[in-house]
Amino acid sequence: MASSYLCGHFYRLFMSRILPVTASILLALPLAAQAQRLTTPADSARQLSEVTVYATRLGQLAGQTGRYVTVVPGAALSRYPVTSIDDLLRLLPALEVQSRGSFGAQADITLRGSTFNQVLMLLDGMRLNDPLTGHFAGYLPITPAEIEQIEIVRGPGAALYGPDAVGGFINIVTKTFAATHRPDGTELAGTFMAGEYGLKSTNAGFYGQDKGLKLAGGILNNTASGQLRDAPSNGQRNDVKLNTYSLSGAYQISKKFSAAARASFDRRDFNAQYFYTTNLTDQARETTNRDWYQGQLRYDWNERARTELQIVGTSSTDLYVFTPTSVPSDHLTHYLNIQGQHQLQVSGKIRATLGGQVDRRAIQSNDRGNHQTWHAGAFAVAAVAPTPGLNLTGALRLDHDQAYGTELVPQLNASQQVGDKLTVRAAVGRAIRAADFTERYTSNVRPGIVPTGFNVGNPGLQAEHTINYEAGLDYQPWRALTVRSTYFNRYGRNLIDYVNQSGSQVIEATGFTNLNANATYRFAQNLFAVTTQGIETEVTTRAQLGAGLRLDGSVGYTWIHLNTEGNVASQYLANVARHLVAGSLSLTHRRFTATLGGLYKKRDAQAATAISRELTPSYAVFNARLDLALLPERLWLTGQVQNLFNAKYADLLGAQMPTRWLMGGVRVALRK
Repeated sequence: MASSYLCGHFYRLFMSRILPVTASILLALPLAAQAQRLTTPADSARQLSEVTVYATRLGQLAGQTGRYVTVVPGAALSRYPVTSIDDLLRLLPALEVQSRGSFGAQADITLRGSTFNQVLMLLDGMRLNDPLTGHFAGYLPITPAEIEQIEIVRGPGAALYGPDAVGGFINIVTKTFAATHRPDGTELAGTFMAGEYGLKSTNAGFYGQDKGLKLAGGILNNTASGQLRDAPSNGQRNDVKLNTYSLSGAYQISKKFSAAARASFDRRDFNAQYFYTTNLTDQARETTNRDWYQGQLRYDWNERARTELQIVGTSSTDLYVFTPTSVPSDHLTHYLNIQGQHQLQVSGKIRATLGGQVDRRAIQSNDRGNHQTWHAGAFAVAAVAPTPGLNLTGALRLDHDQAYGTELVPQLNASQQVGDKLTVRAAVGRAIRAADFTERYTSNVRPGIVPTGFNVGNPGLQAEHTINYEAGLDYQPWRALTVRSTYFNRYGRNLIDYVNQSGSQVIEATGFTNLNANATYRFAQNLFAVTTQGIETEVTTRAQLGAGLRLDGSVGYTWIHLNTEGNVASQYLANVARHLVAGSLSLTHRRFTATLGGLYKKRDAQAATAISRELTPSYAVFNARLDLALLPERLWLTGQVQNLFNAKYADLLGAQMPTRWLMGGVRVALRK
């Protein structure tokens, strides 16, 4: 009883209104006080001036990009108190993840107050977003063992990668595809855990390199019978069966020529009740499959020029069953993407990349019909360093799409090094977002009469357009401490959302014959314009506290303000956090690693009385992990708690998140 009272009291303290301000201070001030007398260990993460960002298409150092970039090294992934990559993203500063369940069940990813459709996911520079819906952006066909680093670039990226990179883009760089140099050797790693509610979690993989041959692979498995959902869920549980398998290889055919290939398979089956609706009759289950095939050829002409050709082919299925007696929504999508680029170091001060892309999106569906859309784009990006410390990066892209026509997208970034400790940066750019197959075609050919309240797609949707501005600074008073802050402003028009309209209005606009003229539907339209502005702050430390004891930590606070023109209630923007604090703190010793990660979120409250669900105006949730070394640097005993203080919360109305969940097991790391 005493422990329950203390947990509850502590949780309520973290839920207080002062947390957005005090969280940054509590972490930053003690670290700043110590940082002057601390040194950074040799094995800690590199500084901004040393980290290469591949997402810029130029391989720039992070401090030269003119952007607010976060790079998470693959070697650091094992210390986070999470079991999936999307749960990891929740703990990173200035990034919001709106989850529908833990362990990777489903998550919407947003940056800078964007909708979930306005963030582009990339794997080695190739588009990951599913053409069916942005809800699947977190279904990543990669296992942690293969990851070299994760790059989060905030702000527009459409001039580099085309549509959908509005709020930002996230590039996952893998060990076999990256243009990095590693020593020959073999690494085997795995975390094996079991926990409450039938949880079994496996995260294991390998990487090996020998005489020009690289091989990597892994498995990420999370299964659980789940916790009982609150009434009126009628005994249903938040059960999950989530499996990702990946295998990749690369070979240095000659001194100049190399090839790489990957095959990945993602399988997910989960309870999806109230994921998309607040209908009392919702008993949904969802099953998704994704096969991902990727190839790359790289030719280094000399030290100053490189040509790359990449191809990706995917096949995805989605089976959504609303009730056991309803007709399932059954979708099959195909995506083919071919991309080529040539990088050139023109001089010591100028480098450039030219390239092009062509892709095809296709769907076969009993609800959305059969469609295909071709898209092509050409891009150019150049970086110039006219004077010491000044870096200018410009990009221009021309896209043509069968759905929205032709768009020209420019971008300009600048950074200036001021002394040894301060970098100031600014960027301006345009971005576009294309409607996905769900927004264009949902319910268009649904059998029978579409029930009232359902979403109806609009084939005539135009692309969203945004203009983005930002300015910020990176300040490093000591090597062990970095402070970053950014102001951003984005004006968007033609934003796509769903609005209630009578069946007769939708029939008149579309000519669909499966609608009830007397019903009410949520019809997709280019509805409104919105101005989004905000401030992002982050404090990061990487310091040696003493002999064998290292501290790694970061915490960030993000403030978002949305101003929507007209009397439009946006379904997509309603869930954006107005105040967000997120971060993690880790202590690493030869004998143990202890990590605490968490977030605080304040947003608009919502309620669905029919299903007794609500979105509280704020919540705080924390995860914790402890690794105890049985064999130092080789074998650890692991314990983890998700939702440490047993918060009852949801990110999206109806999709109740799990309460406290205990798990434990072992972690293994072998190197040769």
